[in-house]
Amino acid sequence: MFLVPGKFDKVSLQPLYERVFNEAQLPADPTKIMFFEPGEFPDQIGILGGFVFNLGFTEPPGGEIGSPLHVLNDHSYCCQLDPFICATGEPDISKKDECKAWHYKRVGTRADDAERYGIPLFISEFGACLNSSSCVMEINALADVCDEFLSGWAYW
Repeated sequence: MFLVPGKFDKVSLQPLYERVFNEAQLPADPTKIMFFEPGEFPDQIGILGGFVFNLGFTEPPGGEIGSPLHVLNDHSYCCQLDPFICATGEPDISKKDECKAWHYKRVGTRADDAERYGIPLFISEFGACLNSSSCVMEINALADVCDEFLSGWAYW
């Protein structure tokens, strides 16, 4: 869900995703899996330790609970937590605990969403850093959290 600028009510992305799934994807190939993801704002807000909100979908877009044709996809970067953590372009190594806590919030909340929909969770983007100790810390933190929540992942 997202806020419409200048309005106070929420507008759901579910009808848009449902149209894409039902009017484009299924007719093109009813065996292909739809990866769908939340809007990055305001589903997550990186201030005051970070906030991650559950998705507002009632079921996978265009599908049903337990659909074999849906995967919940998300991204997790420590830099989303606070832009100052990545002042040099990579997470500050001294913020290791804060970064891991952020990944727990992101992946844990999305794991709850995926479980509610009865579908897998896949983290398709994280890291995006260079060859440094900070980068190794970021990659390991997210991969460890994904392993704990039995989520698939691919380094970006």
